[in-house]
Amino acid sequence: ESIETIGEATGKVEEAKTLINEMDEKVAEIKEKAKNVTETKKVLFEIDPTSGLYVAGKNTFLDEMLSIINAENIIDEEGWLMVDQESIISKNPDVIITTYGSYVEGAVEQVKERDGWQDITAVKDDAVYDIESDLVTLPGPRLVEGVEEVAKVVYPEIFGE
Repeated sequence: ESIETIGEATGKVEEAKTLINEMDEKVAEIKEKAKNVTETKKVLFEIDPTSGLYVAGKNTFLDEMLSIINAENIIDEEGWLMVDQESIISKNPDVIITTYGSYVEGAVEQVKERDGWQDITAVKDDAVYDIESDLVTLPGPRLVEGVEEVAKVVYPEIFGE
């Protein structure tokens, strides 16, 4: 919708439609590949650790990305919210993705070194990744690239190159 609105505002309606169609086609390809997922992985999207542990819940861009690739968001609540570490430990994600590595040095290492997190599957299996924030949080054409990057780290055996 944002791309369509910008296309109308700039007099580039046809270009916007073409871009939207290309994005839709790429998402359809990703969904088709995701049908090969045999064991759904549980994922945590950690957005910001600086003033609390902020994560992406249901009905967010990131939650939709997980649905597209046939993965499960471990956060049941809606929106962007702060959670306590104990709830993350108890939900035991298979994969943890941070989106703040561009402004927090050693983001992945910091997650792995948290007290009590050593028994989380994602930490034990070295499945903690940082993805460029702009790819997964800004509504625009690069969101499809973001979905691809998420797919590669969650299901490298299916989406890896």
